[in-house]
Amino acid sequence: MKKFELIDKSFPKIMHGGDYNPEQWMDTKEIWDEDMRLMKKAHCNEMTVGIFSWAEIEKEEGVFDFSWLDDIINKVYSAGGRVILATPSAARPRWMAEKYPEVMRVWQNGTRLHFRDRHNHCYTSPVYREKVRIIDELLAKRYGNNPAVAAWHISNEFNGACYCPLCAEKFKEWVRARYGNDINKLNHAWWARFWSHRYNSFEEIEPPFDNGERRTMGLNLDWRRFVSDMTVDFAKNEAEVIRKYSDKPITTNCMCEYAGYDHYKMAEILDRTSYDFYPQWHRNLSGEALRTAYLGALYRGMKGGRPFMIMESAPGINAGGMTYGKIKSTETEIMEAIGCVANGADMIGYFQWRKGRGGLEKIHGAVVDHYGKEDSRIFETVTKVGEILDKLAPVAGCGIKSEVAITHDYETGWALDGEPDIIWNISKNGYESTSKAFFNAFMRKNIPADIIPYSEDFSKYKVICLNVPYLMDEALAEKIKDYVKNGGILISTYFTAVADKSDLCYLGGVPALGLSEVFGLRVDEQDSYESIPGRNSVNYKGKSYPLSLIAEVIRPSGAEALAEYESDYYKGTPAVTKHAYGKGTVYYIGFTPSHEFMEEFIADVAKEHSVLPTEGITAENGVHITLRSGDGEKYYFAVNYTDEEKKCTLSKALYNMVDEKTESGEIVIAPRGVKIYSEK
Repeated sequence: MKKFELIDKSFPKIMHGGDYNPEQWMDTKEIWDEDMRLMKKAHCNEMTVGIFSWAEIEKEEGVFDFSWLDDIINKVYSAGGRVILATPSAARPRWMAEKYPEVMRVWQNGTRLHFRDRHNHCYTSPVYREKVRIIDELLAKRYGNNPAVAAWHISNEFNGACYCPLCAEKFKEWVRARYGNDINKLNHAWWARFWSHRYNSFEEIEPPFDNGERRTMGLNLDWRRFVSDMTVDFAKNEAEVIRKYSDKPITTNCMCEYAGYDHYKMAEILDRTSYDFYPQWHRNLSGEALRTAYLGALYRGMKGGRPFMIMESAPGINAGGMTYGKIKSTETEIMEAIGCVANGADMIGYFQWRKGRGGLEKIHGAVVDHYGKEDSRIFETVTKVGEILDKLAPVAGCGIKSEVAITHDYETGWALDGEPDIIWNISKNGYESTSKAFFNAFMRKNIPADIIPYSEDFSKYKVICLNVPYLMDEALAEKIKDYVKNGGILISTYFTAVADKSDLCYLGGVPALGLSEVFGLRVDEQDSYESIPGRNSVNYKGKSYPLSLIAEVIRPSGAEALAEYESDYYKGTPAVTKHAYGKGTVYYIGFTPSHEFMEEFIADVAKEHSVLPTEGITAENGVHITLRSGDGEKYYFAVNYTDEEKKCTLSKALYNMVDEKTESGEIVIAPRGVKIYSEK
């Protein structure tokens, strides 16, 4: 595979830095020069600037001052670094809230917010959008071609929804367009005759207020779509302004698994994906290790495998409280950073560079704390990370080649989340859990997997895993059929092709849309074990796996049973099936799988279909092996996510990029240690 483009073509490095808030030190600017000295000392080469700077750039409406920003950008560049310049739309100045109260959000209960926090503005407000456009244009004109600016950062951690009159009216327009100005189509899609909730006109449409209509599933789903579209459209407007004056890549920092908007749609308007990562290693070492890999697969999958950016991580405790973010050891910090790079990161950023003296995040971990000098443990730790990243410069731009993909669909998650009954339990405990059960099973065997939208080309992969594909249309069903007919290996789960895109259940049995023939089965019933775990189990290869959440009663029509239920009236009936279709093979998992079952099952499927682990290195359990490659170059990562020494075996002589020596045969990795090799 070819290398992807670098974040900054003139800067062939893994970027290393973080959020910098120089405006907090306007009264003590000698600190700025000290920060530049410390930046170089810590082997940091990037600073993200301007995220919450609106009130310092535009202290009064229409009165702008960029002089301090000019100064800090020049200082970073002169110190050998690069700036990721943010638009300040995540936190508007107080004068705007006072003069234009409409820019402030309205909660789901109908209460308009006072000036507070951040991201409490209305995405649809014409006034707010215009104010954002003005300041973005000034920034882009001034810095768009500045060699110090490596990339643009739109806003910050998009989240939440607004229920103000402007959004309510915009929602009416949105549904009117979606249903072609035909209220009968809307009533059908929302199944509005249920509970006599039929609408007579689009003027009757309201958002799902706390004290309003919240049990019309079609309304809930369309509202989630609307909020997502408004969020993405807000970001798109910012991106379009910047692109008029700059060709530098654009990103925005997402919040890991946050599902308030469709990240795939957001990724379409971005050049790079990025996210903020605050793992809790002290709570679940192996779980956070797998989550590191999972998020890497998710965010590189949003841009066709392109490397992503870690925009924020905590070099100390998290501002959410000491119970949330425990201090990390030096070994843990290195393990975390290199683990992210191993899974596709081209940047490791921290929140924050320097601790502020006041505000909510004054205790939040930082590279430079209130002590202010370089002889702190955290500063020394960050320096060690930087020294390693300097040696990994050739890795930048390399991707990860996978034979396996797991589908992810935000709309399906929203549909499940909107259901009040049995499906609610899937959304809260099953949708993401099942996706991670798939991913973790492959990862534990060091088999790389991508996480992709339905729109991705399935033919690129030997194995496709459909994660709870509850919502399905004819186009997706045909895509699945073609994939299997042509030799693909498909694994699907409970609740396959149950409802259409309006969340209306299909008639005629499930899996619907002709997929019963593909799977060689029909689902008769769904059973729930949410409130009575352990009452039933699945027998696979002579071993019992307890049930939780959902169990489907399956009626096979050609499919071979690979596992069976062990009790209840459907004892002895299939729980997992296999069926040949065309040149391919399909597997169906009719229950919410545990991670233990999935690991065993996936190992068998991988063996049968010759889905191989990452080449070059084999390792004991707990060591993740990853290969990043591009333009004929290969870089091997071995990360020990345990508190024990682990052994690895190199299949050939490889060059240790950190220790700068050639190694072969059996090696030992220290607890929470890392090894990085090239074929030099």
